[in-house]
Amino acid sequence: MRDSLKEKLKQRRASTQMRRRRCRAAKEVSVVVDFSKNDYLGLSQHEGVVKRFTDAANQWGVGSTGSPLLSGYCREHQRLESELCEWLEKPAALLFSSGFAANTGVLNTLTDESGKIYADKLVHASLIDGIKQSRQRFKRYAHSQPLTIAGMLQPEDWIVTEGVFSMDGDDGGIAQLTELKNQQPDATFMVDDAHGIGVLGQEGKGALANNLNLIDVMTGTFGKAFGVGGAFVCADNDTIEALIQFCREYIYSTAMPPPQAAAASAALTVIRSNEGREKREHLAQLAQQFQLEMSRRGLACIESSTPIQTWLFESEETARRIAGELTSLGYLCRAIVYPTVPKHLPRIRFSLNSNMQSAHISQFWHVVDELLESNRAV
Repeated sequence: MRDSLKEKLKQRRASTQMRRRRCRAAKEVSVVVDFSKNDYLGLSQHEGVVKRFTDAANQWGVGSTGSPLLSGYCREHQRLESELCEWLEKPAALLFSSGFAANTGVLNTLTDESGKIYADKLVHASLIDGIKQSRQRFKRYAHSQPLTIAGMLQPEDWIVTEGVFSMDGDDGGIAQLTELKNQQPDATFMVDDAHGIGVLGQEGKGALANNLNLIDVMTGTFGKAFGVGGAFVCADNDTIEALIQFCREYIYSTAMPPPQAAAASAALTVIRSNEGREKREHLAQLAQQFQLEMSRRGLACIESSTPIQTWLFESEETARRIAGELTSLGYLCRAIVYPTVPKHLPRIRFSLNSNMQSAHISQFWHVVDELLESNRAV
């Protein structure tokens, strides 16, 4: 290891920013409610999804055996891509091993030096890395305020944003994005809807379910609401063909295992069904209840109607302490601090899922009240 990296690691170990993994068990009897998972619809444990995974594993084995352009592409992948196209009203789709690979691959491959990239200030690290690696000129606009670039946007430019932001739970300013795209229809509009897809809109089509025609390139993940793993890109035929031919993140990666693709297909079936609609409706009610409970207590938070809920604190130390105490009581949650979020906005992030009940939320806030009373934390 080079000396400069050793020094950085030493400094990180001595700081409050040191990251640590938590190894969870399959069944944790001490857990009352788990607010740490992104399994918004509880599909990682859904009987039908698990069965499709198992059946496909028995048929295909557990691995894809190669890259998608060699031995790795099979009927399970083809079926899932076709289903995504029909669902999201796009001509073509392509599967990736992860959302990070999909985002960096799209921006590395499809952007060119004739245009400029405009990105929301709070876009995900994968989008930031993709933009930087593309070596294109770029500018970051104020969060959820895309109209601030209206006078600068040119036909060859890209607009890059998220449907739902993972640390705030809010959207990218959909009304403004619609107006901006209408003003400059030839600009390329890229949306990463990792946290909106499956959860929001008709049939779970995401944060822009009513404006899918505005999106030129959509990326999404199967690791959140689908409860599985991997990711996809939806776009026109030429765009997807360009990724197949030139995207290094796609060409030189082992393809998604067939059972994973089969499970994602099963999850999509649930998402589009009445069961999926009921899960989304219940989840929306839980989010509304959670927001109301924070408001009643006068707690600092970010307004969100999504499963991502945030409790803001004035100091990292308080956020870490409260999160630790809640976790010790069986309510799993994590403090999110700089550099993942701005220094002045440390928080506890809560991810709701449709398997939770209203009583779980009420019970949780009763525990919070007792905790705050005993600690005099706020």
